[in-house]
Amino acid sequence: MMTIPVHLYISFAVLVAFNVIRLQASQACDRGVVTGRNYLMYDLNPAEGFNLRRDVYIRIAVFVKRLQQHGDWVLVLPPWGPLPHWKSKDIGEQLKLPWKKFFNVESLVKYVTVVELSDLLSDKKTLLVNQLIYLQHFQDGWNDEKWEEKYKFEECIKKPPYWETKGGLVKGWFWGYENIEAKNVSCLSFQGHYKKLLPILSKHSKTSGKVVMIDRGEIPLHDDYGGVNYWKARRSMRYSDHLYSLANQFRREFLESDDERDDTLLPSDWRDESVELKAKGGNYVCGHLRRQDFLYGRASDVPSLEFAAKQLEKIALLLDVQNIFVASDGTNQEMEKLRSYLSPKFRLVVYLPSFETRKEILDGGVAIVEQIICSRARHFIGSFESTFSFRIQEEREILGFPSNSTFNRFCADGNNSCEQPAKWKKVM
Repeated sequence: MMTIPVHLYISFAVLVAFNVIRLQASQACDRGVVTGRNYLMYDLNPAEGFNLRRDVYIRIAVFVKRLQQHGDWVLVLPPWGPLPHWKSKDIGEQLKLPWKKFFNVESLVKYVTVVELSDLLSDKKTLLVNQLIYLQHFQDGWNDEKWEEKYKFEECIKKPPYWETKGGLVKGWFWGYENIEAKNVSCLSFQGHYKKLLPILSKHSKTSGKVVMIDRGEIPLHDDYGGVNYWKARRSMRYSDHLYSLANQFRREFLESDDERDDTLLPSDWRDESVELKAKGGNYVCGHLRRQDFLYGRASDVPSLEFAAKQLEKIALLLDVQNIFVASDGTNQEMEKLRSYLSPKFRLVVYLPSFETRKEILDGGVAIVEQIICSRARHFIGSFESTFSFRIQEEREILGFPSNSTFNRFCADGNNSCEQPAKWKKVM
């Protein structure tokens, strides 16, 4: 009988063990088990719009930056769409849109580690969420006289939009992806800043490979609103190169404007920005004029088209510029009416991309191009408490515009001295 050397027995055993481990890892991947790092997913109330969602990203990015002190955490970027103000049905379904469609993801990573959800799903048949935390306000609200930070796991006040499968797992909307499941859903009544979630999330840092999801991520408040970390996260939110290119081309062709002559150049890396940035802006005034739901939801704060034209003319005369750019959710007919109220010496300019361009960049891209153009204007007038206007004001702060050219709003008819927006200055 032939004798097999001992070292061959050992080599064979090692090979078998290696193949078993590899098979287990493959099976775990098929089941959606994430190994190594921990991942934090989040979603918002479906009714929240594009620009409020950008604000929530800043809140949770600052929070994850703090969470990374307790473990290796990655923030998962939720796909865009469909959103309330995205109504261009003729350009197709706006669903499962990655962040890179609108933003420079490489720039985001320079503040906090992020990954697109589609990339996280790319090598898995199913992604398993280990814990899904559904945030809700306390049923009795808060007492204005004694506001305190608190949270409590308790019964769901309103049934979350999730359901249990026959296999005992939980399914839901999950941005239209069918291959995401959760182990359980817990309702958390919450009142406070994002950092109040730290004890809950840091528990998962003790083990690796966890996927945790927070739904209704708009409920927690900013940890550092207007502070250094807020502005780092905000400055990292550079738009995609393509959208900058479209905005710059439009400025050159229709507004005789470019970054060099307008002193609106930024370094390629946001971390190289300095407090010394001093923008001049192009020879045009920009107004963001909300219509649609603002006409009835905030009627006392929205001017008529005629009074809006008067306010735009007043600034254009003061600055001795002829071009007036307007970003608006109003109809083409309303913009023509606005044009008719302006003196012939002024030229109303709006961004009307071709069908092919709209189909390429979608409603979110059109909005961003308008915001880029407004952020480079000599003077900006926004709409009362509009998140679209807030984002433009932040961009202008980053560029170093004077406050009096940035933090302005349209006044309602008959009011020439309405309260102007708070001045949230950049901190570095």
